[in-house]
Amino acid sequence: MRPEQGVRIGSGVVVALLSGMASWLLLAVVRAAGGAHPVISWIGLVPLVAVTLLVLAMTWQVRRYVHGKGTWRPSPQRARGTLVGAQAAALGGAALLGWYLANSLVHVSVADVPSQRVQLVWGVVHAAAALALSVSGYVGQAWCRIPPTEHDDDDGDTATDGDLAYG
Repeated sequence: MRPEQGVRIGSGVVVALLSGMASWLLLAVVRAAGGAHPVISWIGLVPLVAVTLLVLAMTWQVRRYVHGKGTWRPSPQRARGTLVGAQAAALGGAALLGWYLANSLVHVSVADVPSQRVQLVWGVVHAAAALALSVSGYVGQAWCRIPPTEHDDDDGDTATDGDLAYG
């Protein structure tokens, strides 16, 4: 991956699959050793939703400036940090998606028990929130992309058109 390309969706899919497989294996080992599965509650949604909204708000500010609509100019360090945060949200959300889907899968076989059915539902809800976090990261990365201009081919740098802002 070249830096100007950013994080690709395929990378997120690989992270989600590896995370899901590792999580499922870990949960199976814990259960075989006589342990209980971790409890998933509504409180876990708070940071997922908060970080999703934070990523979208921060990258929107960079997008407005890059497109000439914002009056506030972010520093290069803040814009770079915003881009890196969006990329981290894309991959971190994918990892959490794998974790919560694995948690949901281990509860499918015992979904006839009401307490286990609740854990299954919370796992699916958390997986949806993790997917939203990952998508917000990819959207934020796209918002930080500098649009190509008519002089981009003449500037002599090695980066391709549509470079990532300050990245």
